[in-house]
Amino acid sequence: MENIETLLSATNVYIDESGHTDDPSSNTMVLGALWISVPQLSLFTDAIRTVKKKHNIASHREIKWTKVSPAKLDYYKELVDVFFAVEQVNYRAVVIDKSIIDYETYNKTRDDFYYSMTYILVRTIAEKRYGDMRLFLDYKDAWSGIRTTKLAGYLNNTSSLNSKSLSAQPVRSHEVVGLQLSDILTGAVMYANKPQEEQKSDAKKELIAHIEQRSGQKLTCGTPYSSEKINILKWKPKR
Repeated sequence: MENIETLLSATNVYIDESGHTDDPSSNTMVLGALWISVPQLSLFTDAIRTVKKKHNIASHREIKWTKVSPAKLDYYKELVDVFFAVEQVNYRAVVIDKSIIDYETYNKTRDDFYYSMTYILVRTIAEKRYGDMRLFLDYKDAWSGIRTTKLAGYLNNTSSLNSKSLSAQPVRSHEVVGLQLSDILTGAVMYANKPQEEQKSDAKKELIAHIEQRSGQKLTCGTPYSSEKINILKWKPKR
């Protein structure tokens, strides 16, 4: 059972997305968040650094789902093993079928929908922790700062979030290992939910199988609310 210090400590949440609403190449959108209690952060980053050193990977080399290949498969499996080995490092994803989004009925723009889905992503994390929450999102363009400011305001105005305060800021993913691991797990969830005929990389399919074996959870299925290490919601609109 988690102690009071853990429940009250600050939590870093590293948010990644795949298949945004404006992306016509996929019918699926995934919002993913790797979240970690701040006291565990140095242990986590040190473990990642050790894996990189073992595989002769430069410490500054970015970890990305798109770089998963047969030659690097063992390296990426060991990175995933770090995620499972370090306590208080967890992952949550919201998987969305874009074909069932009805913007007109709910009077939402694409940005409104993104904020609503990010709230759903973060809410379950916030309900399990009582300390401050710090959200870190991948810096994509000049609008990233404005977008994250609006997101923080939206979430802070939501009364059901337990955290004492919530901040959000864009960061460069190549500088933040938490965001890079979030990219790996979000990429895996996205890939697993693609049609079989689009899953052409054996290395990526093997890494997905490794994640599923370690977690005991299929990445194509939702999990109970209580699941923490891997928590997946298959979103459906309210009727």
